[in-house]
Amino acid sequence: MLNSTLWKLARHSWSQPRQSPPTPGYAALLPVPGDLPVFLKIALSTINSQASTGLVETLVIPDNLTPDFAAQYEAAKADWQNGPLMLVKLSKLEQFLTRRLNSPHTNHWLQLVNGIEASTASHALLHDADLFITDRTFLAGHYAAMVTRKLACLGVNPVWDTWYAQNGLDHVTATWELLFDIEWVRSFAPWMHRGHHGEVRGRKHEFDTMLLPQCLTEPNRIGRRSGDFGFVHFNYVICTYRWFQQAEAKGKGPYADEHWRILLIRLLVDAYQSSEPANAVPMLDELAQGLSGQSKRVDYRGETTRKNYPEFRGKLEQLIESGVLSSPQIAVLRDGVRPFDKAMHWEPAPMTSAVA
Repeated sequence: MLNSTLWKLARHSWSQPRQSPPTPGYAALLPVPGDLPVFLKIALSTINSQASTGLVETLVIPDNLTPDFAAQYEAAKADWQNGPLMLVKLSKLEQFLTRRLNSPHTNHWLQLVNGIEASTASHALLHDADLFITDRTFLAGHYAAMVTRKLACLGVNPVWDTWYAQNGLDHVTATWELLFDIEWVRSFAPWMHRGHHGEVRGRKHEFDTMLLPQCLTEPNRIGRRSGDFGFVHFNYVICTYRWFQQAEAKGKGPYADEHWRILLIRLLVDAYQSSEPANAVPMLDELAQGLSGQSKRVDYRGETTRKNYPEFRGKLEQLIESGVLSSPQIAVLRDGVRPFDKAMHWEPAPMTSAVA
């Protein structure tokens, strides 16, 4: 409750827009973890491969700016070809708080707010760091649909929380790859977009990022695209990493990586040859030790963890087969995951041939 009150006081209003009137089009907002620069590489590669129609600018927003991250950002700029690219810095106080609190939800909200205030576009896309877009025209079509329908925001999926549908708010849309009108966002105080306990229609609930404003918006102004757009989305990877850090800081013993997300991060770090801080993510040999309970950092034993492996491995196979990775990257992923496949008795589904 105290944190909510402090954030409400600290972020009760918006700064003046950087440009008025804004440039028609959208800004791609890339909230990424400052201590895991591999996700900078992934996000930039994803947006760089998209058709540029409607894209005004791309804003990289780390939750904490380290010298190593800044160096990797400068290096990544050499391969950037898709319009203006800018690094957005949280204030020194905000960076202190992101380090101190290490809360993935607060971090993400601060990245959203700072990205909106730094944008010069009329609209913005909130990109998920653990999502790969395999359809190279998706964002161009997403923005065209937004403009044609004159929406406040346009998403892809309903929220995971069934409370909204049960309470007549089934128009509320998940925030990943959410495209929104910045004027609409600014019509609500910044703190209202933060995940927090609140109330709507006399009913109390815990609202995730950007969901309370959607509840307070006319349903016909919020849309959702349907179709198979070619995504590979792993979900909650950055949150899991923060929880892993919190568990280590408290000395709770090996972290139960039930959804195999710490393994995923290590595989991606290796595949993208990213220079993460020393000891930030366990190496593959230590992760493999977690299969038998011999690792001091992770634990992959237990029925729930075993049951979750096919979903993780299926998504990884989707990524491998998606066409967005290079042959060397694919080789690193396949070699790295092999001991885990063997331990979990996982094999790819057999190819089915079409019958003439």
